[in-house]
Amino acid sequence: MSDRSDGTLVVGDATIDLYPVGGGPTEPGGRFEWHVGGTATNVARWLAALDERATLVTNVGTDRVGELAARRLDAGPVRTDRVAAVDAASPLTLYVPTADGDRWDAWVEGSCYGFTPPDDPASLVGGHERVHLEGVTLPTAVNRADVLRLARAAAEGDALVSFDLNGRENQWRGPAAYRAALREVLPHCDLLFAGTDDLAVAGVEETPEGLAACLPAGGSVVAFLTDGASATVGFRVGDGAITERVAVTPPSVAVATTAGAGDAFAAAVLAARGDGVTDLRELAAIGNAAGAAAATTVGSFEPEAVEAMATLLGDG
Repeated sequence: MSDRSDGTLVVGDATIDLYPVGGGPTEPGGRFEWHVGGTATNVARWLAALDERATLVTNVGTDRVGELAARRLDAGPVRTDRVAAVDAASPLTLYVPTADGDRWDAWVEGSCYGFTPPDDPASLVGGHERVHLEGVTLPTAVNRADVLRLARAAAEGDALVSFDLNGRENQWRGPAAYRAALREVLPHCDLLFAGTDDLAVAGVEETPEGLAACLPAGGSVVAFLTDGASATVGFRVGDGAITERVAVTPPSVAVATTAGAGDAFAAAVLAARGDGVTDLRELAAIGNAAGAAAATTVGSFEPEAVEAMATLLGDG
């Protein structure tokens, strides 16, 4: 693929993420800071920070925060000529600390959430070595048909296709509907990222075997299954059977929020594979370091997290 010089096309969502300042109250009168987030946006920015060429395909709103988000993205190293300004409100998400961890409240109905599909998917993916698709846009109400068209076009054009499940329970009628959607797109993918929470939404075992059960019969893929601070499992599936697996424990860090940790993991693995790394244990360690570094910051992506990643890997 020497003629494919445009790096990775990252397709998915952009959001405006609100955080209570200093972990303070989310009640009226509380103070908040906001960051440009969204799974695809996080991945693209991490890739660019790791010196990989990244083009972002997403929507931003034409409201004030959408304009500011677009300006912020345009000022960075991510290629944004495929970011569409949509005449709608920007999707908002609110980080809510809770006694047993945290949660996100989201306001996306009626917003520009998702991405604007291209008229010609083959033309969009052409020239890119890889197309990375984010599962948050997979529901029918968002971009299901468009995700599938892009996956097919990329695979048919010999681009590599990666997919991050990012299953959200409130986006699906039930596990069977989610599994059916996954089984449409996964046959086109060579690389998968999933969390145990994604597999819970799919109603399968929260194990590599559970993820493998979502693949087509005889499918082959490299996959990474994360579970917070527990060991990450990297594995290969060949002809429908798991042929190799490794377990790598993430480094221990002081967690500010877990927002964007999975996105950082995926981007770091994508960057490492682009640099020729194929060893599962090494890839899992690199992804874990990025995810842990992302968890030390409040926003889903902060430039200093890349330096923290290098330190956790022993390179800084």
